[in-house]
Amino acid sequence: MQKLPFTIKLASWLLIAVLGTIILIYTKEFLLPIIISGLLSFLLYPVYKRLLKWKIPNALSVVITLLIVVVLLVSVIFLVSKEVTSMISDLTGLSGKINDKFNSFQQYVTGHMHIESDTFSNIIANAKEKLLGYTSEFVSGTIASTTNIMSVLVLIVVYVFCFLLYNKAFRSFAFALLETERQHQASDLINEIQKLVQNYLLGLLTVILIIGVLNTIGLLIIGIDHALFFAFFVAMLTVIPYVGITIGALITAFYALLTKDTAFPALAVMLVLFTVQFLESNLITPRIVGKRVSVNPFVAIVALLIGGQIWGIPGMILSIPLTAILKVLLDVNPSTQALGYFVGSELTDDKNDPKKHLHPFHSEEDKKPKK
Repeated sequence: MQKLPFTIKLASWLLIAVLGTIILIYTKEFLLPIIISGLLSFLLYPVYKRLLKWKIPNALSVVITLLIVVVLLVSVIFLVSKEVTSMISDLTGLSGKINDKFNSFQQYVTGHMHIESDTFSNIIANAKEKLLGYTSEFVSGTIASTTNIMSVLVLIVVYVFCFLLYNKAFRSFAFALLETERQHQASDLINEIQKLVQNYLLGLLTVILIIGVLNTIGLLIIGIDHALFFAFFVAMLTVIPYVGITIGALITAFYALLTKDTAFPALAVMLVLFTVQFLESNLITPRIVGKRVSVNPFVAIVALLIGGQIWGIPGMILSIPLTAILKVLLDVNPSTQALGYFVGSELTDDKNDPKKHLHPFHSEEDKKPKK
């Protein structure tokens, strides 16, 4: 069989990437819940399989698995809603503190810098009005989006139920599309992807729990209001690699700056959260998640940006596990193993020999031992 020129292959890959991106953008509302449900199904499959081993009927095993998840979700939602309700009630008094902060800042600037008081007062008034407007919009937007989030959660639960209940039927359908000699390879591939997703999600949940506990201890010592909420809010942002904790730290520090009398608590918040971020990047995540999701930093950042452009925050959250799954698929096919090597952590590891991964570009003569 004659091989296609590299330029044609490259053009085909670019065409597939462009068409795939267009499809993802215009099918967001439909595909996003399905993809999230698929990942959750991989995560919950061991629980479901364990229940089947206990001779529990198939449908009942799925129901019990989902009930466990629903109980956990309801508990988390109850705790978060309680904390958010308390914060919203505090926002009524926060506007006065914002006025005081801006007035103090205005007095300091006009007293130490050569700026006209009226001009600077107008600047401060505009900034204050915008900040209060953004705060109210954030609160109202959060409340308004709750209904949409709940409807999506219900849809995800339905999808997960179907994926677990009919998992054998889905596998049989997938195998029916393949030739007999490729079915065993497809089975190994599905098992590898399932194990990859399970390890990644379980590791990520463990990392979030550890970071949340460390953040809570630090914020309680500083004396930040609603420390538990902000601690786990920042921890949850670790699902957005490289930038998530930074965003959470800035938001928490800004809240501390508004609610405290001095700037020291805000600086202490930044110090604590960035210290935890350092521990997360260099100690916690490498030991717990390790190289299970072997995507190199460059590709991870690019995937993060592309995911954010296509699907917003959900796209950023899903970008890393989906890229890791893509790497597994690329590694299987000899014609795309070079792309899999580029995506993986092997690219930035000096101990790896590229020739072991780039063999699609090697001729048969290169593979023969030299005399």
